[in-house]
Amino acid sequence: MVFILSIFLSFHNFHVTHTTLHYDHIKESIEITIKVAVDDLEQALEDQGINRLHIASDNEVKIADELIKQYFNQKLKISPNNYPADLDWVGKELSENLHDLYLYFEIIKCNQNGEITSLFLENTIFTELQPDQANIVLIEFGEMNHNLIFSSSKNSQHLKLEN
Repeated sequence: MVFILSIFLSFHNFHVTHTTLHYDHIKESIEITIKVAVDDLEQALEDQGINRLHIASDNEVKIADELIKQYFNQKLKISPNNYPADLDWVGKELSENLHDLYLYFEIIKCNQNGEITSLFLENTIFTELQPDQANIVLIEFGEMNHNLIFSSSKNSQHLKLEN
């Protein structure tokens, strides 16, 4: 019993987000899915002075989506070929476990300057809340897949997409 409890407590203190960037070459867009804990998102927004939004509940505040979009445009910066892009809000979905939230964004027409050969990413999601925050990003770009890990000490990375 003590062993099981110690395992639970060690996992409880681990803070992680999962982000997937998928390049759709037909639409010339990057589709973005971010998996976060609802509690962490509520806490991050409260720390910015925004009262409880009751995200993904029947009592959700009407402006919740706009405030979530603003937060993620501050905390997740994606620059194809070093051109900063805004994240366009698509929507959100509560997971079956009622703890995690899937957020959907898109960067449309992101390769107007020719073929995308590099991505610069800055990911500071929840790093203001937790010193041990880890943000995992999976990049699916054509036949290439890349995994990156961001933290408070390593919050930006440059990725070359050329073969």
